[in-house]
Amino acid sequence: MLPIGNRWAYLSIQQLTMPPGNTPLVELISLSPPGSRLFAKLEWYNPTGSIKDRAAWNMFHNAKRDGDLPAGTPLIEATSGNTGIGLARIATVSGYEMTICLPANSTHERKQLLRAYGAKLVEVDGGPNDAIERARNMVADGLGFMCYQYGNEGNPESHEFGTALELIADWELETPPDGVFCSYGTGGTLTGVSRGLVKEYPEISVHSVEEILGDPISGMRSQDDPFQPPIADLSLVTHRHEVSKADAVSMVSRTISTEGHFIGTSSGAILHAAIEHLTTNPGTAIAVLPDAGWKYLSGAPWA
Repeated sequence: MLPIGNRWAYLSIQQLTMPPGNTPLVELISLSPPGSRLFAKLEWYNPTGSIKDRAAWNMFHNAKRDGDLPAGTPLIEATSGNTGIGLARIATVSGYEMTICLPANSTHERKQLLRAYGAKLVEVDGGPNDAIERARNMVADGLGFMCYQYGNEGNPESHEFGTALELIADWELETPPDGVFCSYGTGGTLTGVSRGLVKEYPEISVHSVEEILGDPISGMRSQDDPFQPPIADLSLVTHRHEVSKADAVSMVSRTISTEGHFIGTSSGAILHAAIEHLTTNPGTAIAVLPDAGWKYLSGAPWA
């Protein structure tokens, strides 16, 4: 049990003025290929269990600071789940109504969490792009304010000056990391982490881990998708990895049995890409793992 006052204990209402973060960086000894060392940033140690707490906190507080979110203004967001959960947590204790537009096939656990945090759900047939369209239409009809994680600079900012700086502070090896692996979803994590790390480690390789178009993995997208998030800056990406859902799920099971971490499917995709790369290109690498697997238990293959 974590002692009171531990740096990861951000669950009280009083601490909502403090940004999430300070998640563990651990070495995955059993999964590291021979001659390589693979480290993982465990983002499920954030308050609602995902990396999206960082962007949610930053976007919400930036909107209040800039006067875009007066008291009483309803909040609307399009999400596959995690960003909405992070925003709903902040909204419910801050006195804001929260409406979430999300794909109807989102897992039962994510819908339950959103409702537990007081959010109203608008379920949309189709995928994330359809949820974005529905949310935009609601905003156009004057029904509320949308942080719009896909186009809000507060999203990558939270990683450039949060996640990346933590990784630099926690890196204890004498040599810089050779590469960093991030999923490509909204573009926020990939853009912000790469910007922050390249400043400190100019030679680091940046790996974009993506779903294969037509083979969806929750929270991820492909550069082949017709819609590309406005905040995504792919200029620093040096390697692109497309991972099938089958390989991502297989890596979830492998990680459970070797490291004991029950990771989400996007984390499985990231580790699959990292291990595959390090097997033929030995070195040291960081994998930023967005969330754990417990929000996906009602979906395949756990159902």
